[in-house]
Amino acid sequence: MPEGTNKTPKPSKRRRQEVMDVAAQIFNDKGYEATSIQEIAEEVGILKGSLYYYIDTKEDLLFGVIQEAYDAALGVIEELDQHDGSALEMIEALVRRHAEVFAATRLQSSVFFREFRALSEVRQKTIREAADVYNRFVVSQIRRGQRSGEIKPEINARLAAIGIIGMMNSMAFWYRPEGPATAAQIGREFSRLVVGGLQN
Repeated sequence: MPEGTNKTPKPSKRRRQEVMDVAAQIFNDKGYEATSIQEIAEEVGILKGSLYYYIDTKEDLLFGVIQEAYDAALGVIEELDQHDGSALEMIEALVRRHAEVFAATRLQSSVFFREFRALSEVRQKTIREAADVYNRFVVSQIRRGQRSGEIKPEINARLAAIGIIGMMNSMAFWYRPEGPATAAQIGREFSRLVVGGLQN
C-alpha cells in the first residue's frame, strides 16, 4: 500500500445523518437513558461496533441531535439579520419562522426539551450559549421597537422575551404534524398574540 493511503476514510455524511435521525426518533420514543447503542445500531442496520465509526459515546448522539435543533433555530436569526424591517416585523417573522423550523425539527427539538440535562456540564454550556443568542435577538428587537415608539415603553424587554420564546418552545410538548393546526397556522396565531401584546 502506498505511503499515506492507510488512513481511515471519513464516515459519509448521509450515513451519519441517518444515524442521527434514528437516534432522535428512539430518544423521543423511549427516552435517552432507556435507549441502548445496540438498539440504535439495529435500527440503522449496522453492527454495534460499526456505530462507533460515527461517534465515541452515546452522549455524542444526544448532543448531535440537540445541536441540530439549535442550529436550525439559530439559522432563523441569521436569516433575519440579512433583512431590513421594523422591530415588530422582525419579531413577527421570527415567531412565524420558529414555528416552521420547529415543525421541520420536531423530533430533535422534543429531545432537547426532554433530555437536555443528560448532557455533560460542558455541553450544556455550549447549548445555553446558543440559546442566549436567540434571547438577545428578541430583547434587542423589543428595545429597538421601544426606542422607535412602536412597542409599549412599559414592557420589560427581558421578561417579554422569556415569555415569547417560552410560548414558541411550548410546541415541543403538544405539536403533532397530524394535529388540527399546521405549523404555518400556529405561527400566524402566535405572531398575532405577540405583536398585539407588544404594539404601542
